Amino acid sequence: MALSKKEKIREIYQALPKLNCGLCGHGNCGQFARAVAEGKASPFGCRQNPWAGYKISEIIGAKTLEIGYRYAFYQPILAQRPEPLSSASLKEEVSGLSQRLDNILTRIEELAKE
Repeated sequence: MALSKKEKIREIYQALPKLNCGLCGHGNCGQFARAVAEGKASPFGCRQNPWAGYKISEIIGAKTLEIGYRYAFYQPILAQRPEPLSSASLKEEVSGLSQRLDNILTRIEELAKE
């Protein structure tokens, strides 16, 4: 049975980390969930947990490659830290990862121009 739009939004929202960080380009996780359900955003737009994109793809019925679909792999990385995870260190790490991603995307765009 197909899900209604409201049910899709609810399930997508449940798959998100609910940090309302805005790194996806939307004001909060609820707005991102609605945009994905309406086909206005990629299911892989969440930068806090990119692995959620696989679960979201299942919810909206999009086909994805199953390479790397290991949500369980995502969690232990944080658990292996020797010190407790503070919001400041997490923010710094996310900022660094976002910068690296932006650099990669810039390089891809430059290669596409060549």
